[in-house]
Amino acid sequence: MVLRFNVGGKVVDRVDLIRKKKWPWRLDVLPFAVLYAIWMVTIVPSIDIVDALIVLGGLVSIHVLTLLFTAWSIDFKCFVQYSKVNDIYAADSCKVTPAKFSGSKEVVPLHIRQQIVFSGE
Repeated sequence: MVLRFNVGGKVVDRVDLIRKKKWPWRLDVLPFAVLYAIWMVTIVPSIDIVDALIVLGGLVSIHVLTLLFTAWSIDFKCFVQYSKVNDIYAADSCKVTPAKFSGSKEVVPLHIRQQIVFSGE
């Protein structure tokens, strides 16, 4: 179960708790590192260098498109760079979904303050 707050207000509709993935495990890093390694090991030795560079150009263009989509779409950015969590203390960010015609989705950092409890003496 993923913790989601359905606010349903005039400005904010929903808040999802998310945590940023470690850099190597993000979907805009790991799959492309594997693809570049496969290109280096299998494609480069087997075909002409010009053809291998054409394949590399295709891989680079897909990688650039992936990076651009993370800038264009908050949902895609959350899919690629964040994982959903079900505990507020495990989250480090929130995805805020506004109500209709109230703005655009945003990922905002989550800061948790510790409350100081004074004991009455």
